[in-house]
Amino acid sequence: MRDEDFGTALTLAEGDGGIWSPPMAAPTCAPRDWQSLYEQAHARAERERARADAAEARAEELRWAEVASRSDAGSWKSRFKACRHRLSVAGEEAKELRRAAKNVPFLQAEVARLKELPSEAGTGSSETGTIEALSNEVARLRKALAASKARTDATRQQSREIGRLRKALERSQEQKDTIKSLRAENVALQKTARASERQCKRLDIENAELRWGLRASHEHMERLKARHRDEIDWLDKEIARQHSFYVRASRDREAMLAPLRKRIDQLRAATVRARDMIASLREKNARLRAEARDLKAERTALASRVETLEVQLAKLRSTRTVLSKALFGSRSERQKKPGTGRKRGQQRGAPGHGRTPRPGLREKTERRNPPKDARVCSCCGKPYVANGERSTSVIEIEVKAHTRRIVRPRWRRGCDCASSPLEVTAPPVPRLFPGTPYGTSFWARFLFEHGACLRPLSRIAAWLADQGLAVSPGTLANSLKRFVPLFEPLAKAILAHQNRTAVRHADETGWRVQEFCENGRSSRAWLWISVSKDAVYFLIDRSRSAEVAKTLFGDTACIVFVVCDRYSAYKKLARELDGKVILCWCWSHQRRDFIECAAGHVRLTRWCQGWIERIAEIYRLNE
Repeated sequence: MRDEDFGTALTLAEGDGGIWSPPMAAPTCAPRDWQSLYEQAHARAERERARADAAEARAEELRWAEVASRSDAGSWKSRFKACRHRLSVAGEEAKELRRAAKNVPFLQAEVARLKELPSEAGTGSSETGTIEALSNEVARLRKALAASKARTDATRQQSREIGRLRKALERSQEQKDTIKSLRAENVALQKTARASERQCKRLDIENAELRWGLRASHEHMERLKARHRDEIDWLDKEIARQHSFYVRASRDREAMLAPLRKRIDQLRAATVRARDMIASLREKNARLRAEARDLKAERTALASRVETLEVQLAKLRSTRTVLSKALFGSRSERQKKPGTGRKRGQQRGAPGHGRTPRPGLREKTERRNPPKDARVCSCCGKPYVANGERSTSVIEIEVKAHTRRIVRPRWRRGCDCASSPLEVTAPPVPRLFPGTPYGTSFWARFLFEHGACLRPLSRIAAWLADQGLAVSPGTLANSLKRFVPLFEPLAKAILAHQNRTAVRHADETGWRVQEFCENGRSSRAWLWISVSKDAVYFLIDRSRSAEVAKTLFGDTACIVFVVCDRYSAYKKLARELDGKVILCWCWSHQRRDFIECAAGHVRLTRWCQGWIERIAEIYRLNE
């Protein structure tokens, strides 16, 4: 509660003669109308409670309606199961009737034939038993036909019953929808009831607070009345004392009036001088305050300027450090590791691994005997006797170019048959390129040396010449274009295989292509790479835009996680494909940021080193 809610406190008013006297009007107090506030809160709580009761009644009604609907749904479900069983039984009977109905025309024809048979055969006594048997068979067949007709009528009736049950099932479905809507309405009413209960509780709390405030206001009013009564008694006594003092002072006033008037004149003159001095001091104070405000604003501007310059200086220092490290420092990002004291290489006393077994090498056996004269005794001339053998192994590599001459005999026809060919011979050996004298093994070796070993064409030509096969480097250079149609299906198959994988790595780097230097254009291009778990795809393009990245990742068959750097083309690719590509930043680039931060900001070295160690732990776990 605040004192302002109960009016102003008692004050002492100064009279004309310098004597303090009580104020004329009694202190007023304007308390709030707590009774009306309490009644309003109580009425609001009653309304909310009535709404909550109505909501609970409605919820209970809906709950019972839901129970009734569930029981109806259960009964309809059981009836539907029974009808489905009856439908399956009726279907089986209908199938049997259809099978029986197929034989009705045959039976009718057979009956007619049997009726004609007695007239053709005559009325002999020997055939009387046969005719009676046939008559019995005809009667039995007529009964079967009538039974089939009855079954057909029963099947139709069952079909009508099935249609009626289907309509009943549709009505049960509509009731289920009604039950769902009633259930949703029940949930909404329960939420409303809970909200009304919470509001009722909040109103009860406000009602209790209002009651407490009303009781506190009454107590405060009583305390104020007691305190004001004591102050009024003290003021009455003070007035009596001051009145007696005033009577005694009026007696001596005439004697003291002359010097007091003189003193008053002096004080008035001093007051005038003091007022002038105060006015001049006020002007000076205002001027000094204006100067102080200007100095304060200037100091604030200087402080902000100093702070900005310090930030720029720190940024320039960090940039200078990073650029100096990139220009003059080591290119390696490997961190210094503490030494273990262990020497490099094989440790003394440690067991060796022995020679590496190579069971896949083809083995060629060579037998070497000593000369014949060494296998004869030099004294008696008797020959030496075989005594086992010693075996050693030497690994050799034999690479030798050779000419493969294929001879295809020709066979001439030895007869005069014009329908047979005149001459036959074996088909020619297939070549990788038509019109070339080089076989498939030569081109396979050339691709291995140039693509896998990364040897230039002139060095490959020199190596082939050492093997006895002189080939011009120009021939090899012109043959590279002929491989493009052969590798295009393989490249498409590799890209299609990668489009079915979920994790792929991507990067791009500068690449020089001399064929692009046409019409004065630059030879600068970009080598794009896409790496999956078991395949690598390369693409050379003049552009470094997101369209090339869309060529690599645009036809993916599933959501792909692309591990890459923070190049903007990949970000645009992820935006355009709208969820099919999820970018994962490369840990090497994240680690490089911390290394450059540690080089540029010495204060953050320990913090950056901690992150570098965490990333190193990720590397170790990956290995």
